[in-house]
Amino acid sequence: MKAIDLTLNAVIAVTVTAFLAYLGFHFWDFGIFTTLPADITGFFLDNPSLQYIALGMLVAAMIAKVPVGRRIKTRDAETRR
Repeated sequence: MKAIDLTLNAVIAVTVTAFLAYLGFHFWDFGIFTTLPADITGFFLDNPSLQYIALGMLVAAMIAKVPVGRRIKTRDAETRR
């Protein structure tokens, strides 16, 4: 369960980074997409639907963290007895 929790944390970190990169580039013209080379960011900027995929994955990972966190707490409480 802790491995799943760590994986969800990684998914949240990556998706937040991608989504904020799109927002920063689109609205304020700054962020990671302005600092990386064009051959790296070109893929992301050519596919703007990826920002919605990142947002969906972020929401799904945050929802999944709730039952995983509860299960981890339950297991920890059982092992302490």
